[in-house]
Amino acid sequence: DGLALAYAAEPLKADRELVLEAVRQNGQALLSAAAPLQSDPLLTESSVAANPFAVHGAESPVCSVFELRAFETGIKYRAAWGLGGTALTGHLPHSATLGDLGKDIRAQVPNPNTRFYLMLPDGETPVSPLQVEQPLAGLM
Repeated sequence: DGLALAYAAEPLKADRELVLEAVRQNGQALLSAAAPLQSDPLLTESSVAANPFAVHGAESPVCSVFELRAFETGIKYRAAWGLGGTALTGHLPHSATLGDLGKDIRAQVPNPNTRFYLMLPDGETPVSPLQVEQPLAGLM
């Protein structure tokens, strides 16, 4: 339960990813976070609810992006969802962020509320939910 954050050690209350997961479980958990995090726009209840990415250690499916290219008309991607490798494709504007990519992918899967691990081309670790505002253009 996210409200358990109230009883956590101070360093844990200052961990953005841990607070994000606590807020996912209960929006009131943000009141127990370290003071600087209480005003973090990525940790508001609405931002957390819209964030498609799983936190480290969560039991979640994986989506592997194997192509991410900029074209004159925007950014195109190709990806594989889950162990079955269901093919996903999309086109996003040049101004798109990792969060926009995640939302576009999530709209194509059977359960659009699923949080997932996003693996980028040549990436060794999944995208963190704290990277939702990172521009895609900087990754190519």
